[in-house]
Amino acid sequence: MNSSISDSDRRWRRLLARYALWTILLGTALIALLLGLDPYDTGRLTPLPSFGVPNFGQRLAFASIGRRADADAAIIGNSTIQLLDPARLSKLSGDRVVSLAIPGTGPLEQIAVAEWFRRHHPGTTFKGLALGLDTSWCATDAKLEPAYPFPFWLYSPNALDYAVHLMRYQSFEAAARKVKLMLGLAAPAREDGYHDYDSGQVWDGELLRQLPPPPTASASPPARKADFVAAKLLTDFLAKLDGTTRVVLLFVPRYGKTLPLPGSPAAAHEAECKAAFQAVADARGRTIVLDWLVDNALVRKDENFWDGVHYGAAIARLLEDATAVELAGAQR
Repeated sequence: MNSSISDSDRRWRRLLARYALWTILLGTALIALLLGLDPYDTGRLTPLPSFGVPNFGQRLAFASIGRRADADAAIIGNSTIQLLDPARLSKLSGDRVVSLAIPGTGPLEQIAVAEWFRRHHPGTTFKGLALGLDTSWCATDAKLEPAYPFPFWLYSPNALDYAVHLMRYQSFEAAARKVKLMLGLAAPAREDGYHDYDSGQVWDGELLRQLPPPPTASASPPARKADFVAAKLLTDFLAKLDGTTRVVLLFVPRYGKTLPLPGSPAAAHEAECKAAFQAVADARGRTIVLDWLVDNALVRKDENFWDGVHYGAAIARLLEDATAVELAGAQR
């Protein structure tokens, strides 16, 4: 009886050992396959040449586009600068521009993407940067927080951090799409990262009619001088750039009827924010602030905006013209 139980125990142990061994072998093979396929085309831990990536959204696709060797300038920001066309900006400025504008991002995410571009374009190979500044850059919180989940691991300089976070179901889906791309069964994402939300759309002004009125005026002064955390983060990043890199800090326009009224705390806060980033630019050199966050006839025209922060092609072309002048080398 004891011998029979002992034999049964041994058989179960061998079965469990085989199961554990096959689980480890299969898991190792899947990990190796995933790292080798490099579904997001990061160029890390893979022997394969770059095939680019399918069109599966800016957050994941821009790790590939941000390391393109033939690019030497980048547009960084969120959807408020997304409409700037890198192809037209390249033609106007003479730089080879890619758009790395990711909707729904703020300073933390955008600096992470800018760092990724910098690491892949060291020294003088990073010629120009156009950074869109919206209200998220004017936050005064002691700690900035992303408004939406962001794959910081994908843009991390730490290969181990990347490898660990790569092991998720979404990555296997991305790997399957990468295989289709390699076999010519899927179209690649646009190489310069451009996503046009304007062309082919019919303007109706409905979103503008739903906007709340601007803040009312107040004589109350701000309690204390604001501490713009993002300005410090940007200063630290700019210090890593080569001195020849041209930087354009673009305060993006907003729909005129949503701008804070003169004399309001919101207007005072906005002015203080602009001054903070002007100081950042003045301290570095080869850095220009373009302030398009102003009230004028252009932003008061309803047809120029889809909503309170997203403008149309008419304004985008003007922004490209102004930005290109600075990227081409105009200095303060």
